[in-house]
Amino acid sequence: MEAPIRVFEKALKGSHKLGIIRLNTPTSLNALSLQMVELMSQQLQVWKDDEAIVAVWLEGEGERAFCAGGNVVEVYESVVAKTPNPAIVEDYFEKEYALDFGLHTYPKPVICWGQGIVMGGGMGLFMAADIRVVTEASRLAMPEIAIGLFPDVGASYFLNQIDVTWARFIALTGCHLSCLDAMTLEMANVLVSQESKNALLESLDKVHWDGRDKARSLVSLKQVISSLSQLLSPLNHVDNHVKEHAVEIASLMAGSIEEIDQKIRQWQPETAWLNKAKQSFLSGSALSAHVILRQLEAHRQSNLHQVFESELKLITALCHKGDFAEGVRALLVDKDKSPKWRFSKVTSVNLEDVGQILF
Repeated sequence: MEAPIRVFEKALKGSHKLGIIRLNTPTSLNALSLQMVELMSQQLQVWKDDEAIVAVWLEGEGERAFCAGGNVVEVYESVVAKTPNPAIVEDYFEKEYALDFGLHTYPKPVICWGQGIVMGGGMGLFMAADIRVVTEASRLAMPEIAIGLFPDVGASYFLNQIDVTWARFIALTGCHLSCLDAMTLEMANVLVSQESKNALLESLDKVHWDGRDKARSLVSLKQVISSLSQLLSPLNHVDNHVKEHAVEIASLMAGSIEEIDQKIRQWQPETAWLNKAKQSFLSGSALSAHVILRQLEAHRQSNLHQVFESELKLITALCHKGDFAEGVRALLVDKDKSPKWRFSKVTSVNLEDVGQILF
């Protein structure tokens, strides 16, 4: 059996090296298992102490996905076991969040090649990187409402760094963002063609790396990457939904969750992308919809440490008291896509339940 992650060290000029971690479970779209999280954390610690390693590059095996999310089926199985073990749930998310936080605060530049699907736990890794690369094939999303959860892995922080309208829409609908959407929202900061990966890697030889000063390395790295505009292929076939629908979405996302729900139900979307977003919201967990909006609002001014601490408590509560088990069963286990949520719609949610989960 192949290792779930592969590790390489690419020689750069002088005695410098680039550490490369490749997620290596392409049949599951490189979904993050607990073992993968542990192995990545261990390797990053090794490289942190290695003066020859000047930067880290994250990628996924295959062209379909960088990472489609966390392997939540592992967590689901522990929740529905005859003798549930809450420690397993907390262990998985605690280690995943520690990995994400460690990347956000890593002392060396982190580059993420966000090819293909980048969702859920994959977004946690991607958004923790300093250089977040997308291609014309990239699809970014936080679809946790579909499994009775909320956008986690630091999303209570990074979604609060973008326009509140789109933070709400992304979190409540799980909409798929194109590379242009991601660039417009500044969730990605580099756009190149998917054929340009090797050229981008080779360009790292031109960077003036400073092993003792991450900020100086990043200045040089960004200058080198900005000179690679020739790597960008024509993007006439890629939609920029954020620019096209800004006014419509701003109106839709204003107000309380009950007001948003009412507007979405009356909404007549004019594109397939918008209609899919509407249906995703309506078919998602109503309890999660309440939690999502409350969580985003609560952490508008929070720092990363506060966010991860809050998210760990909240996700543990939702796994045991919310719609998580039913959401995973319907979408990923039985795959009938007919979850029987605790509440049939947003207006029927017991607000006391929301309060107990959040606090």
